[in-house]
Amino acid sequence: MIKQRVEVTPSHIFFDGELPFYINRVSESYELGYHAHEFTEISYVGEGEGHQYIGEERLRVRRGDLFTLPLGASHVFRPSSTNAGKPLVVYNFIFESERMAEALRGFPGLDRLGGALSCLDLAPGDGGWRKMQDRTGAFETFFSAAYSEFAGRRTGYQSRIFALFIVLLTEIERRLADERDGTHAERAGGMEDALSFIRASLASPITAAQAAEAAGLSERHFYRLFAKATGLTFNQYVQRLRIERSCELLRHTRLSVQEVGEAVGYQDRGYFLDVFKKITGLAPRAYRSSYEKLRDEGER
Repeated sequence: MIKQRVEVTPSHIFFDGELPFYINRVSESYELGYHAHEFTEISYVGEGEGHQYIGEERLRVRRGDLFTLPLGASHVFRPSSTNAGKPLVVYNFIFESERMAEALRGFPGLDRLGGALSCLDLAPGDGGWRKMQDRTGAFETFFSAAYSEFAGRRTGYQSRIFALFIVLLTEIERRLADERDGTHAERAGGMEDALSFIRASLASPITAAQAAEAAGLSERHFYRLFAKATGLTFNQYVQRLRIERSCELLRHTRLSVQEVGEAVGYQDRGYFLDVFKKITGLAPRAYRSSYEKLRDEGER
């Protein structure tokens, strides 16, 4: 918990009479203080890692994390102090809920999105904040496209942003439905989050605890589900994925063996060579030479 005075960000510095929403993209730092808003906010982590402090909680954040922050929720993002070379980039979609609800009124099917509407202050609800991980790419699509439209302000940009927002609402509603149902689909989705995290983090040290957190599972439960889903232990899966990626780099780039190993998370060249040969049956140089020979023969 950050024990600081909570400052309130007023609405008037962002909104004019024309639009009920505002979109920005910022590299988070330690300059912004702990704060609340006079508006509703949806935040999406586009790059990097760090932490989000919400109320009394401290949450690790990474690319693909989305937060819904209703009116009055106090929070602040902080970049990772151990990852200074990769900034924590966050997109923010903020809006005045009453004006936004009025603008959306009458849209077909909107009344079936009650969960999403309530957690975004667009309908009565519990008013609590939520964290979700981007499983389908819909969150990233919304923020990249909506920010581009808002920044460019070409003809019809307002209509496009509203249309994109409806798609975002449906994705949030589906995620909330999964959580309410507590079905296998939710558990499978959590494992998809873990696998996505692993694939995105191959160049860095990866632990089962981090993957379990990405899946929203206890580490013990994660191990059981992971083995059932993949047929491999966590370490076996990560090693195979890294070697598959290293094979792609050997085939399609001119990176040295050392550079290939580092690109897939192996800083120890000797260990990389041992693992590569154990899985493929060849040393990296021999693998590259074999591929080039077959490619050349096929081109004759």
